[in-house]
Amino acid sequence: MRLIALIAVLGLVACSPMGNRPQAKASPSPSASATSAAALEAFVPIAERFVEEHRGLKFKSPVNVKFLADVEFQDKLNQANGSDQAGYVTEAKVLHALGLLDGRPDLAKAEQELQGTSVVGFYDPKVKELYVRGVEAKASVRHVLIHELTHALQDQWFSIDRTFSNDDESEIAYRGLVEGDAVRVEDQYIAGLTAAEKRQIQADNAAGGPVPADVPDVLLELDSFVYQAGPPFTRAVVSAEGQQRLDDAFSSPPKSTAELLHPGLFLSRRALVPVDFPTADGTVIDKGVLGEFGLDLILERLQALGEVTSGQAQTISGGWSADRYVAWDRGSQSCVRTRLVMSGQEATAGLLAALRRFAGDHPGTSIEGAGPVLFTACA
Repeated sequence: MRLIALIAVLGLVACSPMGNRPQAKASPSPSASATSAAALEAFVPIAERFVEEHRGLKFKSPVNVKFLADVEFQDKLNQANGSDQAGYVTEAKVLHALGLLDGRPDLAKAEQELQGTSVVGFYDPKVKELYVRGVEAKASVRHVLIHELTHALQDQWFSIDRTFSNDDESEIAYRGLVEGDAVRVEDQYIAGLTAAEKRQIQADNAAGGPVPADVPDVLLELDSFVYQAGPPFTRAVVSAEGQQRLDDAFSSPPKSTAELLHPGLFLSRRALVPVDFPTADGTVIDKGVLGEFGLDLILERLQALGEVTSGQAQTISGGWSADRYVAWDRGSQSCVRTRLVMSGQEATAGLLAALRRFAGDHPGTSIEGAGPVLFTACA
């Protein structure tokens, strides 16, 4: 689906010379502790060397790194994210109509709260600067530096600040590639830590507290998808065709969540099935692709209600081939109409059965056709 236009907070990194590598310019905030900052800066060349060795690329230029206190860091994060309140409102309408969201909560506020409690640092590809929350050189900060350093390296080689269409899955698929690559390198670093350091990471993560109560589950699922699907995707690409194939993917990236979930589809260079947008019964407020991931989310809700089994859900979502949806307002309601193409009769039959169960719980739902399937949901 066209996910909420959430900011992909892409990286933090600090670099300094090691051999013939370029020197980074670390600039601690005046409010940061100079002593603690020095300890973290001392880790920078170690992190740089690790990322270069495990990613197979060298830094081309310095990375400007700034260590910031909480308030300063949050200000930078908010500036980098910007605000698309109208986009969040529209997305809430779409998610609500599809049964993925109760009501229409303030998703922009929920996302800001979520990032405010979970983001340790980020690399901003627009200004080529990296910001770190705090200055302690503990394991829970060091592994984040490894992750974000990978993003800075990606940016220098492949330019990760890109513009995407809002009516397909190209953005989330690309984010899966970018984040999966960084998590892959980060995981290799964590694997080499001591047991005590790994426990410290777990303790620090737990100390962050629970997810804010007004953050809906679907927002967590949307935010976390690229971090869950991306790493196995990038590992599969490297395992099958080597590091160069992964590098090439930044020029010709995956274009669907199905490719992230099934790397073989990407490696086989299988073209996406063309499908037309359905006709809306009003002024279109949104259009896009549910994708295999969006279909998964709907099926998960049905599975939780006992209306489909895990095996049935896997068969249906695995049979996704293509779709397009449009959304429009109808009085106080919003409607989403999706044209879905499945890969075979079994998947199509399973989809129709599942959507009929969805319709039983969601008045205002209609289902037409037997391939493609036209699915309309209003709420």
